[in-house]
Amino acid sequence: MSRERLLFVESNTTGTGMLALGTAARLGYEPVFLTADPSRYAGLERTGARVVRCDTGSAGSLREAATGPISGPISGPIAGVTTTSEFYLAATAALAQELGLPGNPADVVRTCRDKAAVRLRLDRAGIPQPRWRCARSVDEVPEAVAAVGLPCVVKPVDDSGSANVRVCASVREAADQARVVLAVRRNVRGQPTAGTVLIEEYVAGPEYSVEMFSHRGEARCVGVTRKTVGAPPYCVELGHLHPAGLTPAEESALVETVRAVLGALGVMTGPTHTEVKVGAIIEVNCRLAGGMIPELVRLARGVDLLEQQLRCAVGEPPDLDARAGGYAGIHFITAGRAGTLRGVAGLERVARHPGIAQVTVTARRGAEVRPPRTAYDRLGFVIAAGDSPSAVTSALSSAARTVVPLLTATEPTTEPAAEPAAEPTSEPTSEPTTSIA
Repeated sequence: MSRERLLFVESNTTGTGMLALGTAARLGYEPVFLTADPSRYAGLERTGARVVRCDTGSAGSLREAATGPISGPISGPIAGVTTTSEFYLAATAALAQELGLPGNPADVVRTCRDKAAVRLRLDRAGIPQPRWRCARSVDEVPEAVAAVGLPCVVKPVDDSGSANVRVCASVREAADQARVVLAVRRNVRGQPTAGTVLIEEYVAGPEYSVEMFSHRGEARCVGVTRKTVGAPPYCVELGHLHPAGLTPAEESALVETVRAVLGALGVMTGPTHTEVKVGAIIEVNCRLAGGMIPELVRLARGVDLLEQQLRCAVGEPPDLDARAGGYAGIHFITAGRAGTLRGVAGLERVARHPGIAQVTVTARRGAEVRPPRTAYDRLGFVIAAGDSPSAVTSALSSAARTVVPLLTATEPTTEPAAEPAAEPTSEPTSEPTTSIA
Protein backbone atom coordinates (compact mmCIF):
# COMPACT_ATOMS: atom_id res chain seq x y z
CA MET A 1 0.00 0.00 0.00
CA SER A 2 1.37 3.42 -0.94
CA ARG A 3 2.03 5.92 1.82
CA GLU A 4 0.63 9.43 1.97
CA ARG A 5 3.12 11.96 0.63
CA LEU A 6 4.45 14.92 2.57
CA LEU A 7 5.85 17.51 0.16
CA PHE A 8 8.79 19.74 1.03
CA VAL A 9 9.36 22.91 -0.99
CA GLU A 10 13.12 23.40 -0.90
CA SER A 11 14.87 23.62 2.48
CA ASN A 12 17.41 25.58 4.41
CA THR A 13 20.90 24.36 3.59
CA THR A 14 21.63 23.23 7.12
CA GLY A 15 20.98 20.09 9.12
CA THR A 16 17.33 20.88 9.90
CA GLY A 17 16.06 20.40 6.38
CA MET A 18 17.53 16.96 5.91
CA LEU A 19 16.44 15.95 9.42
CA ALA A 20 12.89 16.95 8.51
CA LEU A 21 12.83 14.45 5.65
CA GLY A 22 13.83 11.64 8.01
CA THR A 23 11.28 12.78 10.57
CA ALA A 24 8.55 12.63 7.92
CA ALA A 25 9.48 9.03 7.12
CA ARG A 26 9.50 8.15 10.82
CA LEU A 27 5.98 9.54 11.13
CA GLY A 28 4.84 7.23 8.33
CA TYR A 29 4.82 9.62 5.36
CA GLU A 30 6.72 9.44 2.09
CA PRO A 31 8.88 12.58 1.94
CA VAL A 32 8.93 14.19 -1.52
CA PHE A 33 11.46 16.97 -1.97
CA LEU A 34 10.70 19.63 -4.59
CA THR A 35 13.81 21.57 -5.57
CA ALA A 36 15.31 23.54 -8.42
CA ASP A 37 18.82 22.34 -7.53
CA PRO A 38 19.36 19.08 -5.59
CA SER A 39 23.13 19.67 -5.50
CA ARG A 40 22.55 22.55 -3.06
CA TYR A 41 21.79 20.10 -0.24
CA ALA A 42 24.57 18.07 1.36
CA GLY A 43 23.30 14.65 2.39
CA LEU A 44 20.04 14.79 0.40
CA GLU A 45 20.82 11.52 -1.36
CA ARG A 46 21.12 9.75 2.00
CA THR A 47 17.67 10.77 3.27
CA GLY A 48 15.73 8.29 1.13
CA ALA A 49 13.35 11.08 0.06
CA ARG A 50 11.97 11.15 -3.44
CA VAL A 51 13.50 14.17 -5.19
CA VAL A 52 11.52 16.03 -7.86
CA ARG A 53 13.33 18.74 -9.79
CA CYS A 54 11.20 21.72 -10.78
CA ASP A 55 11.20 25.52 -10.87
CA THR A 56 10.31 26.27 -7.26
CA GLY A 57 10.11 29.95 -8.09
CA SER A 58 7.08 29.28 -10.30
CA ALA A 59 3.64 28.56 -8.81
CA GLY A 60 2.65 26.66 -11.97
CA SER A 61 5.77 24.49 -11.90
CA LEU A 62 5.24 23.69 -8.22
CA ARG A 63 1.61 22.75 -8.84
CA GLU A 64 2.57 20.51 -11.77
CA ALA A 65 5.31 18.81 -9.75
CA ALA A 66 2.94 18.23 -6.83
CA THR A 67 0.01 16.87 -8.84
CA GLY A 68 1.57 15.46 -11.99
CA PRO A 69 3.07 12.03 -12.55
CA ILE A 70 6.18 11.32 -10.52
CA SER A 71 8.66 8.67 -11.60
CA GLY A 72 8.97 5.62 -9.42
CA PRO A 73 6.39 3.63 -7.45
CA ILE A 74 2.78 4.77 -7.50
CA SER A 75 2.39 7.54 -4.97
CA GLY A 76 -0.32 7.96 -2.39
CA PRO A 77 -2.36 11.11 -1.78
CA ILE A 78 -0.70 14.31 -0.59
CA ALA A 79 -1.07 14.77 3.16
CA GLY A 80 0.58 18.18 3.41
CA VAL A 81 3.11 20.70 2.14
CA THR A 82 5.84 22.32 4.25
CA THR A 83 9.30 23.89 4.13
CA THR A 84 12.20 24.65 6.45
CA SER A 85 13.35 27.61 4.35
CA GLU A 86 12.36 31.16 5.23
CA PHE A 87 12.42 32.06 1.55
CA TYR A 88 9.78 29.50 0.52
CA LEU A 89 7.19 30.03 3.24
CA ALA A 90 4.90 32.06 0.94
CA ALA A 91 5.19 29.63 -1.98
CA THR A 92 4.48 26.71 0.34
CA ALA A 93 1.39 28.38 1.80
CA ALA A 94 0.08 29.22 -1.68
CA LEU A 95 0.55 25.65 -2.89
CA ALA A 96 -1.12 24.16 0.19
CA GLN A 97 -4.06 26.54 -0.19
CA GLU A 98 -4.47 25.73 -3.88
CA LEU A 99 -4.45 21.99 -3.14
CA GLY A 100 -6.87 22.35 -0.21
CA LEU A 101 -4.28 21.12 2.29
CA PRO A 102 -3.63 22.29 5.88
CA GLY A 103 -1.73 25.51 6.34
CA ASN A 104 -1.97 29.20 7.00
CA PRO A 105 -3.83 31.37 4.48
CA ALA A 106 -1.36 32.43 1.80
CA ASP A 107 -2.01 36.13 2.38
CA VAL A 108 -1.18 35.74 6.08
CA VAL A 109 2.19 34.20 5.28
CA ARG A 110 2.93 36.86 2.67
CA THR A 111 2.21 39.49 5.30
CA CYS A 112 4.50 37.83 7.85
CA ARG A 113 7.32 37.73 5.28
CA ASP A 114 7.09 41.52 4.93
CA LYS A 115 8.12 43.28 8.13
CA ALA A 116 6.49 46.55 7.06
CA ALA A 117 3.20 44.77 6.29
CA VAL A 118 3.30 43.27 9.79
CA ARG A 119 3.82 46.73 11.29
CA LEU A 120 0.86 48.11 9.35
CA ARG A 121 -1.42 45.25 10.38
CA LEU A 122 -0.48 45.63 14.06
CA ASP A 123 -1.02 49.38 13.91
CA ARG A 124 -4.52 48.79 12.56
CA ALA A 125 -5.18 46.33 15.38
CA GLY A 126 -4.08 48.86 17.99
CA ILE A 127 -1.19 46.73 19.25
CA PRO A 128 1.66 48.85 20.73
CA GLN A 129 4.92 48.66 18.81
CA PRO A 130 7.94 50.83 18.01
CA ARG A 131 7.50 53.85 15.74
CA TRP A 132 8.29 52.94 12.14
CA ARG A 133 8.43 54.20 8.57
CA CYS A 134 9.39 52.76 5.19
CA ALA A 135 11.76 54.17 2.59
CA ARG A 136 12.06 53.06 -1.02
CA SER A 137 14.90 55.42 -1.82
CA VAL A 138 17.72 57.06 0.08
CA ASP A 139 16.04 60.43 -0.45
CA GLU A 140 13.12 59.30 1.74
CA VAL A 141 15.33 58.43 4.71
CA PRO A 142 15.60 61.85 6.42
CA GLU A 143 11.82 62.25 6.65
CA ALA A 144 11.46 58.68 7.95
CA VAL A 145 14.15 59.22 10.61
CA ALA A 146 12.49 62.46 11.70
CA ALA A 147 9.26 60.54 12.33
CA VAL A 148 10.95 57.64 14.13
CA GLY A 149 13.69 59.41 16.08
CA LEU A 150 17.30 58.54 16.83
CA PRO A 151 18.83 56.09 17.37
CA CYS A 152 16.90 53.99 14.87
CA VAL A 153 17.11 50.52 13.36
CA VAL A 154 17.51 50.25 9.58
CA LYS A 155 16.86 46.90 7.88
CA PRO A 156 15.35 45.23 4.82
CA VAL A 157 11.67 44.28 5.07
CA ASP A 158 12.19 40.78 3.67
CA ASP A 159 15.51 39.27 4.77
CA SER A 160 16.51 37.10 7.71
CA GLY A 161 19.35 36.32 10.10
CA SER A 162 20.05 39.98 10.94
CA ALA A 163 21.40 40.50 7.42
CA ASN A 164 21.93 44.20 6.73
CA VAL A 165 20.35 45.24 10.05
CA ARG A 166 22.04 48.14 11.82
CA VAL A 167 21.34 50.57 14.65
CA CYS A 168 22.06 54.06 13.33
CA ALA A 169 22.87 57.11 15.45
CA SER A 170 22.47 59.78 12.77
CA VAL A 171 20.55 60.55 9.61
CA ARG A 172 23.73 60.06 7.61
CA GLU A 173 24.32 56.59 9.08
CA ALA A 174 20.69 55.68 8.35
CA ALA A 175 21.00 56.88 4.76
CA ASP A 176 24.23 54.94 4.27
CA GLN A 177 22.63 51.77 5.64
CA ALA A 178 19.54 52.26 3.48
CA ARG A 179 21.85 52.48 0.48
CA VAL A 180 23.36 49.12 1.49
CA VAL A 181 19.93 47.50 1.81
CA LEU A 182 18.66 48.89 -1.49
CA ALA A 183 21.77 47.67 -3.32
CA VAL A 184 20.71 44.05 -2.74
CA ARG A 185 18.38 43.22 -5.65
CA ARG A 186 18.16 39.44 -5.21
CA ASN A 187 18.47 37.19 -2.18
CA VAL A 188 20.55 34.03 -1.88
CA ARG A 189 17.91 32.02 -3.76
CA GLY A 190 17.78 34.45 -6.66
CA GLN A 191 14.41 35.84 -5.60
CA PRO A 192 13.88 39.57 -6.17
CA THR A 193 13.99 41.59 -2.96
CA ALA A 194 11.26 44.03 -2.02
CA GLY A 195 13.50 47.06 -2.52
CA THR A 196 12.13 48.58 0.67
CA VAL A 197 13.89 49.71 3.85
CA LEU A 198 12.22 49.54 7.25
CA ILE A 199 13.28 52.28 9.68
CA GLU A 200 12.21 51.64 13.27
CA GLU A 201 12.55 53.22 16.67
CA TYR A 202 15.36 51.55 18.61
CA VAL A 203 14.04 49.95 21.79
CA ALA A 204 16.52 49.22 24.57
CA GLY A 205 16.12 46.47 27.15
CA PRO A 206 16.19 42.67 27.44
CA GLU A 207 15.02 40.71 24.39
CA TYR A 208 13.03 37.48 24.35
CA SER A 209 11.60 35.15 21.76
CA VAL A 210 8.23 33.53 22.29
CA GLU A 211 7.87 30.12 20.64
CA MET A 212 4.25 29.32 19.79
CA PHE A 213 2.28 26.70 17.88
CA SER A 214 -1.18 27.33 16.50
CA HIS A 215 -3.88 24.79 15.67
CA ARG A 216 -7.22 25.87 14.22
CA GLY A 217 -6.45 29.43 15.22
CA GLU A 218 -5.65 28.67 18.87
CA ALA A 219 -2.07 29.59 19.81
CA ARG A 220 -0.23 27.69 22.54
CA CYS A 221 3.11 28.71 23.98
CA VAL A 222 5.99 26.24 23.90
CA GLY A 223 8.15 28.53 25.99
CA VAL A 224 9.95 31.86 26.19
CA THR A 225 13.66 32.16 25.37
CA ARG A 226 15.92 34.87 26.80
CA LYS A 227 18.42 36.30 24.35
CA THR A 228 21.87 37.74 24.90
CA VAL A 229 22.46 40.40 22.26
CA GLY A 230 25.65 42.25 21.38
CA ALA A 231 26.01 46.00 21.64
CA PRO A 232 24.91 48.33 18.84
CA PRO A 233 25.30 48.95 16.02
CA TYR A 234 24.81 45.32 14.96
CA CYS A 235 23.11 43.71 17.99
CA VAL A 236 23.81 40.14 16.87
CA GLU A 237 22.42 37.38 19.09
CA LEU A 238 25.31 35.89 21.06
CA GLY A 239 23.45 33.45 23.31
CA HIS A 240 20.08 32.09 24.44
CA LEU A 241 18.58 30.56 27.57
CA HIS A 242 15.43 28.43 27.51
CA PRO A 243 13.19 28.80 29.45
CA ALA A 244 13.94 32.47 30.08
CA GLY A 245 13.63 32.30 33.88
CA LEU A 246 10.85 34.91 34.03
CA THR A 247 8.27 35.09 36.78
CA PRO A 248 4.87 33.59 35.85
CA ALA A 249 3.39 37.09 35.61
CA GLU A 250 6.19 38.35 33.34
CA GLU A 251 5.94 35.32 31.06
CA SER A 252 2.15 35.52 30.91
CA ALA A 253 2.29 39.17 29.85
CA LEU A 254 4.66 38.39 26.97
CA VAL A 255 2.67 35.36 25.85
CA GLU A 256 -0.66 37.19 25.87
CA THR A 257 0.84 40.02 23.84
CA VAL A 258 2.12 37.57 21.25
CA ARG A 259 -1.19 35.72 21.20
CA ALA A 260 -2.90 39.03 20.37
CA VAL A 261 -0.34 39.65 17.62
CA LEU A 262 -0.93 36.26 16.02
CA GLY A 263 -4.67 36.82 16.18
CA ALA A 264 -4.33 40.21 14.50
CA LEU A 265 -2.22 38.68 11.73
CA GLY A 266 -4.63 35.78 11.19
CA VAL A 267 -2.20 32.95 11.96
CA MET A 268 -4.12 29.67 12.06
CA THR A 269 -1.64 26.81 12.20
CA GLY A 270 1.98 25.80 12.72
CA PRO A 271 5.00 27.29 14.45
CA THR A 272 5.70 30.96 15.03
CA HIS A 273 8.76 32.66 16.46
CA THR A 274 8.12 36.17 17.77
CA GLU A 275 10.90 38.43 19.01
CA VAL A 276 9.83 40.85 21.73
CA LYS A 277 11.06 43.36 24.25
CA VAL A 278 8.91 44.47 27.15
CA GLY A 279 6.20 46.60 25.59
CA ALA A 280 7.54 46.18 22.03
CA ILE A 281 7.07 43.65 19.25
CA ILE A 282 10.33 43.35 17.30
CA GLU A 283 9.59 40.71 14.62
CA VAL A 284 7.08 37.94 13.83
CA ASN A 285 8.09 34.83 11.88
CA CYS A 286 5.80 32.03 10.61
CA ARG A 287 8.42 29.37 11.20
CA LEU A 288 10.47 27.70 13.88
CA ALA A 289 13.08 29.79 15.63
CA GLY A 290 16.66 29.76 14.43
CA GLY A 291 19.76 30.03 16.60
CA MET A 292 19.44 26.39 17.72
CA ILE A 293 16.44 27.30 19.88
CA PRO A 294 14.56 24.12 18.82
CA GLU A 295 17.46 22.10 20.19
CA LEU A 296 17.35 24.03 23.46
CA VAL A 297 13.62 23.29 23.72
CA ARG A 298 14.29 19.59 23.09
CA LEU A 299 16.93 19.47 25.83
CA ALA A 300 14.94 21.51 28.34
CA ARG A 301 11.39 20.27 27.69
CA GLY A 302 11.80 17.04 25.73
CA VAL A 303 9.66 18.35 22.85
CA ASP A 304 10.75 17.86 19.22
CA LEU A 305 9.59 21.06 17.50
CA LEU A 306 10.48 19.84 14.02
CA GLU A 307 8.17 16.87 14.50
CA GLN A 308 5.41 19.21 15.68
CA GLN A 309 5.85 21.35 12.56
CA LEU A 310 5.25 18.28 10.39
CA ARG A 311 2.23 17.26 12.44
CA CYS A 312 0.73 20.70 11.83
CA ALA A 313 1.52 20.44 8.12
CA VAL A 314 -0.77 17.41 7.82
CA GLY A 315 -3.51 18.94 9.98
CA GLU A 316 -2.76 17.18 13.27
CA PRO A 317 -2.55 19.07 16.57
CA PRO A 318 0.99 19.57 17.88
CA ASP A 319 2.02 17.62 20.97
CA LEU A 320 3.57 20.29 23.19
CA ASP A 321 3.40 18.55 26.57
CA ALA A 322 6.77 18.77 28.30
CA ARG A 323 8.62 15.55 29.09
CA ALA A 324 11.30 17.32 31.11
CA GLY A 325 11.65 20.37 33.32
CA GLY A 326 15.21 21.58 32.93
CA TYR A 327 17.02 24.45 31.26
CA ALA A 328 19.28 24.71 28.23
CA GLY A 329 21.40 27.49 26.80
CA ILE A 330 23.75 28.31 23.96
CA HIS A 331 26.88 30.44 23.65
CA PHE A 332 27.85 31.39 20.10
CA ILE A 333 31.56 31.39 19.28
CA THR A 334 32.60 34.65 17.61
CA ALA A 335 35.77 36.36 16.48
CA GLY A 336 37.03 39.35 18.44
CA ARG A 337 38.79 40.81 15.41
CA ALA A 338 39.04 40.29 11.66
CA GLY A 339 41.37 37.61 10.35
CA THR A 340 41.74 34.19 8.77
CA LEU A 341 40.47 31.32 10.93
CA ARG A 342 43.22 28.80 11.71
CA GLY A 343 41.14 26.78 14.15
CA VAL A 344 39.42 26.96 17.52
CA ALA A 345 41.29 26.12 20.73
CA GLY A 346 39.75 24.56 23.82
CA LEU A 347 37.00 22.48 22.18
CA GLU A 348 37.82 19.13 23.74
CA ARG A 349 38.44 20.71 27.14
CA VAL A 350 35.03 22.41 27.02
CA ALA A 351 33.33 19.18 26.00
CA ARG A 352 34.48 17.65 29.31
CA HIS A 353 32.93 20.44 31.39
CA PRO A 354 29.91 19.38 33.48
CA GLY A 355 26.64 20.24 31.78
CA ILE A 356 28.00 20.69 28.26
CA ALA A 357 25.75 18.92 25.74
CA GLN A 358 27.29 19.91 22.41
CA VAL A 359 30.26 21.78 20.96
CA THR A 360 30.22 22.57 17.24
CA VAL A 361 32.31 24.73 14.93
CA THR A 362 30.45 25.73 11.78
CA ALA A 363 33.07 28.00 10.18
CA ARG A 364 35.65 26.45 7.90
CA ARG A 365 39.36 26.60 8.61
CA GLY A 366 40.82 29.23 6.28
CA ALA A 367 37.64 31.34 6.24
CA GLU A 368 37.89 35.11 6.52
CA VAL A 369 36.09 36.06 9.74
CA ARG A 370 35.25 39.25 11.64
CA PRO A 371 33.42 40.41 14.76
CA PRO A 372 29.77 39.57 14.11
CA ARG A 373 27.62 41.92 12.08
CA THR A 374 25.03 39.25 11.20
CA ALA A 375 24.13 35.81 12.50
CA TYR A 376 26.22 34.32 9.69
CA ASP A 377 29.43 35.72 11.19
CA ARG A 378 29.12 33.34 14.14
CA LEU A 379 31.77 30.60 14.06
CA GLY A 380 30.01 27.89 16.06
CA PHE A 381 28.39 27.29 19.41
CA VAL A 382 28.44 25.55 22.76
CA ILE A 383 25.20 24.17 24.24
CA ALA A 384 24.74 23.39 27.93
CA ALA A 385 21.86 21.82 29.86
CA GLY A 386 21.08 21.74 33.57
CA ASP A 387 18.42 21.83 36.24
CA SER A 388 18.61 25.61 36.86
CA PRO A 389 19.39 28.79 34.95
CA SER A 390 22.47 29.37 37.11
CA ALA A 391 23.87 25.91 36.31
CA VAL A 392 23.48 26.52 32.57
CA THR A 393 24.85 30.07 32.56
CA SER A 394 27.80 29.01 34.71
CA ALA A 395 28.71 26.23 32.28
CA LEU A 396 28.40 28.57 29.29
CA SER A 397 30.46 31.29 30.97
CA SER A 398 33.24 28.79 31.60
CA ALA A 399 33.00 27.64 27.98
CA ALA A 400 33.20 31.22 26.71
CA ARG A 401 36.48 31.69 28.57
CA THR A 402 37.92 28.41 27.25
CA VAL A 403 36.96 28.35 23.57
CA VAL A 404 39.22 30.73 21.64
CA PRO A 405 39.22 31.25 17.85
CA LEU A 406 42.77 31.19 16.46
CA LEU A 407 43.23 33.88 13.83
CA THR A 408 45.88 35.07 11.43
CA ALA A 409 45.67 38.81 10.85
CA THR A 410 44.59 39.96 7.40
CA GLU A 411 45.10 43.28 5.69
CA PRO A 412 42.18 45.67 6.24
CA THR A 413 39.84 45.93 3.27
CA THR A 414 37.19 48.39 2.20
CA GLU A 415 33.79 47.46 3.62
CA PRO A 416 31.62 45.84 0.92
CA ALA A 417 28.54 47.61 -0.37
CA ALA A 418 26.25 44.97 1.11
CA GLU A 419 26.40 41.99 3.40
CA PRO A 420 26.44 38.70 1.50
CA ALA A 421 23.03 37.07 1.38
CA ALA A 422 22.66 34.02 3.59
CA GLU A 423 19.97 31.63 4.64
CA PRO A 424 18.27 31.45 8.03
CA THR A 425 19.77 28.75 10.20
CA SER A 426 18.29 26.64 12.93
CA GLU A 427 20.95 23.92 12.95
CA PRO A 428 24.72 23.75 12.44
CA THR A 429 26.08 23.20 8.95
CA SER A 430 25.58 19.69 7.63
CA GLU A 431 29.29 18.91 7.87
CA PRO A 432 30.76 21.00 10.71
CA THR A 433 34.50 21.34 11.04
CA THR A 434 34.27 20.01 14.58
CA SER A 435 31.35 18.53 16.45
CA ILE A 436 31.66 17.07 19.91
CA ALA A 437 28.46 15.91 21.58
